[in-house]
Amino acid sequence: MTPPQIATETDTAVAAKPAPPRRTRLLARFRRSQDGATAVEFAFIAFPFLILLAAIMETALMFWTSQVLEEAVSQTSRKLLTGESQTRYAGTGPQNTTKFREDVCAAATTMVDCSKLTIDVRTYSSFAGARTGIDASNPIAGGGLNTTGFGFNQPQPSQIVVVRAVLEYSLYFSQWSSSLANIGNGRRGIVASTTFRTEPFNVPAT
Repeated sequence: MTPPQIATETDTAVAAKPAPPRRTRLLARFRRSQDGATAVEFAFIAFPFLILLAAIMETALMFWTSQVLEEAVSQTSRKLLTGESQTRYAGTGPQNTTKFREDVCAAATTMVDCSKLTIDVRTYSSFAGARTGIDASNPIAGGGLNTTGFGFNQPQPSQIVVVRAVLEYSLYFSQWSSSLANIGNGRRGIVASTTFRTEPFNVPAT
């Protein structure tokens, strides 16, 4: 026959201890849970990550546009190099500037806004003179864009020619790309240029 069990003081204390409240149990379970940790961690880095991604895209688009403009200026300038400009750009200075700009825009496809493109074609007798002239007429200075004096000078045989195309490029993420805006108001001046000596072509009779 099994003897009767006698309850001790310890057993009585354990039995008398109340169960923790439901809220306490839920909080303890929440602290131990690892579910959703990745989502919480991503929430901390999402905003900086998106800013970095926008900056990368902005910089890539800007350099792509610059490269496209450089290539377009180089291709169009061959008309000046070979003397084809004597017949293709045979109008007044403003007319020639407009025609040359249209040719650059056609070569640059859709990457360049032609309405924001300014063209400058200058001729010199030496490379030293060209360097001095370019330094004295920098279109981007003092945080602004200055194309005063830009125009089209018809190149003659064996002359030094400097062609510049200045694009007023609007940044897409201007709030986060302020360091790229060198002419203010969320814009960047992109300059494409080429310098060469024209061939000794024959000037057409007038």
